Amino acid sequence: MSSMVKEFSNVGEFMKYIDDSIAELRRRLGEMLKKIEELRVRVEQEKKLRGILSKLGLPETVSQNEITLRNIKVVVNPVPAQELTAYEAAVESLNNKIMLLTAIRKEVEILGNIDVEIKLTVIYSDDIPKIVLLRFV
Repeated sequence: MSSMVKEFSNVGEFMKYIDDSIAELRRRLGEMLKKIEELRVRVEQEKKLRGILSKLGLPETVSQNEITLRNIKVVVNPVPAQELTAYEAAVESLNNKIMLLTAIRKEVEILGNIDVEIKLTVIYSDDIPKIVLLRFV
C-alpha cells in the first residue's frame, strides 16, 4: 500500500489532477483490454490444439508452474489461460479505481462552488484520495 500527500492551490487544480488520473487509467485500461483480446485468441487456439492432441491419444500433461509466496504468486512460463486470468484481474482492479475516482470527482465538484479561497492537502492511499484537508487562505 503506497501513501502520498499532495497539495493543491484550489479545488479546480485538484479536480484537474483527478481528471488526468482518470484519463491515464483509461488509457492503460484500453491497452490491457487489447492484450486480453489477444490472449483470448491464444487460449482458444491452445484449447483446439489440446482437443486435437487428446483425440490422437496423447495424454494431457499438467505441470506445476505456480509458486505462491506470502503476498505474491509467481508463474513460470505461463500458459495463455494463466496470463488471461492475471490480466482480467488487473483490468477489474483498474476499472474499480476509475469508478472510484469518478465518484470522488463528482463529490469534490461541490467544493468548487465555494466562494472563499482555499488550499487543499490531499492524502492518498494507493493513488486514491482518502483525506482532503481544506485550509482557508
